[in-house]
Amino acid sequence: MTIFTRSLLLAGLSLACALPVHAEGAHWGQKLPETANSHIFAPIVLPGSADEEALKKADYVQEEYLLSGTGNIYAEGSQGGPISVAKSGVPYTTRVVIVRPRDPKNFNGIVQFAFQHPSLAGTQWGRIDTLVLRTGSAYAVVINGGDAPSRKLGSPQFPVSAPYLPRWYDPVRYKAFDVPEDDGIRWDIIGQTASLLRDPGSTGPLAGLKVRRVYVSGWSFLGSTIRSWINFGFHDRYRRKDGSPVIDGYLIGISAGSVEAGHVPLNSTGPHVDHRRDMLRQIDVPVIELTSSMEAITNVFPQAPESDAVKGGHRIYELGGVSHLDQGTHAQFKPATEQLIARHHPAAKEAPVCTVEDTDVPMRDVAQAAMANIDIWVSTGKAPPRTSRMQVQSDGKDYVRDAFGNPLGGVRVAQLDVPLVTYAEAPASACGGVVPIRNLKRLPVDPALLAKTYPGGKADYLAKFDARLARLQAQGWLLPPDAQEEGQRARGYADQAFGAR
Repeated sequence: MTIFTRSLLLAGLSLACALPVHAEGAHWGQKLPETANSHIFAPIVLPGSADEEALKKADYVQEEYLLSGTGNIYAEGSQGGPISVAKSGVPYTTRVVIVRPRDPKNFNGIVQFAFQHPSLAGTQWGRIDTLVLRTGSAYAVVINGGDAPSRKLGSPQFPVSAPYLPRWYDPVRYKAFDVPEDDGIRWDIIGQTASLLRDPGSTGPLAGLKVRRVYVSGWSFLGSTIRSWINFGFHDRYRRKDGSPVIDGYLIGISAGSVEAGHVPLNSTGPHVDHRRDMLRQIDVPVIELTSSMEAITNVFPQAPESDAVKGGHRIYELGGVSHLDQGTHAQFKPATEQLIARHHPAAKEAPVCTVEDTDVPMRDVAQAAMANIDIWVSTGKAPPRTSRMQVQSDGKDYVRDAFGNPLGGVRVAQLDVPLVTYAEAPASACGGVVPIRNLKRLPVDPALLAKTYPGGKADYLAKFDARLARLQAQGWLLPPDAQEEGQRARGYADQAFGAR
């Protein structure tokens, strides 16, 4: 079967799945207030953290709501044929945490929608936080299911899978929470939650507000969830009453379609189906795929072509100097991890402390600009910038690298085009005997290389860095506030490399 034949078969959904639907059967439940004795589990921001201070400074509130509905468990057809409904009318009650402007008049009409990771209910607020707070958007995150690895890692005493954790954490607060065992429920939880966010009505966290667009971003497993949501046809299925899409655009983060992990199974019980050769399906809204150097080298099968059109819009961005967990900005609290550590949960662990600094290649900033560009794409038709893929050596085992040892190609941020360090894994000796394999660090280079590259010293370096930043901002790769912060950080790194004078 060719790639194109399989894509056509994937497009041919069964009647049960092809009929457009919206949030019928789903409804907002009670608001769960935060009190001295009852706390949100895995919130977007943790009380007492710097992230909560940023929320307060922007005059935002954080709220938690239950959401109930009924959904289907779907099954894959044989040899890539249409999917079908294996079980219908499956009830669920999940929860949605949302941050929004306190004053409704400050809401810009955009909802950034995300999912919580199946392992330890991780949130990904730190990859979009300042974009939301600067623009007046809302951000909502839902628990929509688990996965097989997280269930296997957990135990009744210490569960790991996200659907088990709320009741474990607080059985009174979450007594009504009930996400079914079969992860196949996730697709209708996503669609029904997005529908209620897009058309809020008179109840729920956005009651009475006018929502103009809903965007979805997800990283790692959650990026793969987006890819499978699109390829299984759920984007096409979930429509508003006027026929327009419920979701207006997507960012698929650190997920490569050419590997098993780049796709999420349709349900928990069906036979394994290999989707590694499936191209991303063309839909009627734009999609940007953004990967780090860890995933980009694995994307070996043909990818969907890039397109500037709004309908079918597509970009592939690859960024060197970062790995799977890197953000390239200040460290973010992981609220669920912090809460679980406080409860002595054995699966929740602090990251190793290293004597070398984390990478400063700005994955978060590139992602925020990409999300802003998706909105421009949808609202004006102006497509975002294009770039080349990262350059891989002929044996496919490593990238082509520059004199600093950093990979060539991909998104050329200033930190890569005007380098000071090598971005690589730190030795175990620098991190308490542990190699943080999914993180890259700033490793020093020979001073002679710096002198050769920047004969004018610190002033030479900063002039080149600032010029590159300005160019990236003009091209749409960086938003102005993020570019300004990068320039400020560069001054500190320049002092380290060349001396404070």
